[in-house]
Amino acid sequence: MEKIDNQHKGNKNKWLYSILMVAAMIVIILLTNFLPGRLDLTSEGRYTITQPSKTLLSRIDEQMQITVLLEGEKLPSGFKKLQQATRVFLDNCRNYSKQKIVYSFVTPEEFLANKERFPIDDTAKIEWLKSTSISQYEVDKSGSRSTSINPVALIAYKGEYATVNLMDGQPNKGFTNPNESVMQYETINVAEAQMEFNFVSAINALVNPQPKSVAYLLGNGEPTGPETFDLSQTIKARFPFFVLNIDNHPFISDSIDVLLIVKPTIPFTQAQKLKLDQYIVKGGKVLFLLDQLNGGMDTLRANGKEVTIYSRGLNLDDLLFKYGARINNDLVEDKQSDMLPQTVGMIGDQPQIQLLPWPYFPLLYSQSNHPIAKNLDAVIMQFPNSVDTVAAPDITKNILLTTGNTAKKTGAPTLVTVEVLKNLQNASYYKEANIPLAVLLEGHFKSLYANRIGKSVTDSMAAMGTPFVAQSDKAGKILVTGDADWVLNALTKNGPLEMGQNPYTQYVFANKNFLQNTLAYFTDESGIMASRSKNFTLRMLDPKKLEASKTGWQWLNIGLPLVVLLIGGAIFQYLRVRRYR
Repeated sequence: MEKIDNQHKGNKNKWLYSILMVAAMIVIILLTNFLPGRLDLTSEGRYTITQPSKTLLSRIDEQMQITVLLEGEKLPSGFKKLQQATRVFLDNCRNYSKQKIVYSFVTPEEFLANKERFPIDDTAKIEWLKSTSISQYEVDKSGSRSTSINPVALIAYKGEYATVNLMDGQPNKGFTNPNESVMQYETINVAEAQMEFNFVSAINALVNPQPKSVAYLLGNGEPTGPETFDLSQTIKARFPFFVLNIDNHPFISDSIDVLLIVKPTIPFTQAQKLKLDQYIVKGGKVLFLLDQLNGGMDTLRANGKEVTIYSRGLNLDDLLFKYGARINNDLVEDKQSDMLPQTVGMIGDQPQIQLLPWPYFPLLYSQSNHPIAKNLDAVIMQFPNSVDTVAAPDITKNILLTTGNTAKKTGAPTLVTVEVLKNLQNASYYKEANIPLAVLLEGHFKSLYANRIGKSVTDSMAAMGTPFVAQSDKAGKILVTGDADWVLNALTKNGPLEMGQNPYTQYVFANKNFLQNTLAYFTDESGIMASRSKNFTLRMLDPKKLEASKTGWQWLNIGLPLVVLLIGGAIFQYLRVRRYR
């Protein structure tokens, strides 16, 4: 009798222990739903959000609706992977926002049709989807098919909207070639690494609706026509933007957060340079986008097959040299270049046109891990000049864009001619590599005019409330590029194109993204730009080996578990029969 009681008590303890274990597991699962973040065991921090982004997400005080247009049964496998990564990321964001973020995935067709949920003008919807569409060609057993994907998201917050392009700044050439599956996955992998920055920068624009100001400098022949249309629209989308004539103001106010100097053609006077110098020394941020040489496609077309280009003499060399950079009076060519139509022969009286590489329009990539240029598609420049760094104390220098390893420099004055196409197959002609064309300078700048201006000038500046400063006590930032055309847009009979868009191939290079990243970096006080430095490792299986061993892996993953289950069931049945026979 005592033995039966002990057995009953033991069974009761086992049941109680089991119930407690199940209850503890339920409590742990519930806690993980309420606690922000997740356990990230990846070496690259794939599932970790940076601290500045966490701080921004915690400041969301009303519901934020995020709609992602990555949905549908026909999504290619690579974009299904991007869809899942987006879902995981937004789950993480929702936790850090204390459940203020609500997200959903819809098809582009549902987005267009649902006017109640998305009360946006139909034309604006169509234009947005058209501008962000990616066509992917796939080949499978049933044949080839083309799928149009819109890897974008719409964020709604307090009656305002912001958009996110998940493929922003990434090349899309590989998606048109079914044989470039590896390139497609590499591109999508980079898009996953940049996802945090793309979403958080858009959220920041909604949560902090008073961004920094950007001014476009006038007074030295800078362009103001339709070629600046996309430049102004790009800046206005994120910043208050206005023009500033340097001659109409006694000094440049430090209330201007970023100053753009784009393609001046008239030399700067000492008075103008003093204004720029004092703005920079007091912590200003300037983009010097300069064409050091006088020449371009317009002059080449006007003169026929050749034109001589020479220095403009902008009188900015000593100023930039003081800050740590020098734009050289040379012309850079590169075999790695954009395509332009060229006449290759005649049939009767009809010229034969063919798209050929145009070495004077080099495609530039970054060799740096700096967040401005990291993981960007190529940036195209036109007739650029090389940029060197020079010694400057307390100044950090980063080379952001360079040519490839088949480049060439020619000192000015020099002849620009279509005959350069004959050298494309001459390996000895293009033998220079990694020529710098965009340099970032950061630090406490020293004035060019220290101990060089008279007392009357300093007294006059003090009387205006802007005393002369010789040494900066506030860090400034300068971007120097040996070309300005990279921020200007081409013109067609249908109107302006995007900056960086080839009017013949319609391909859009990453010029706009490079500009946006620069402005974001120059105005970033919260540190969210650090998220652009993320780098995810792509771990892919070899598709050829996978295809060759597909049957074996299918048996291993499907057949083997069934065999083990059948064997285990047979052993269990045998032991049961033997025990109770």
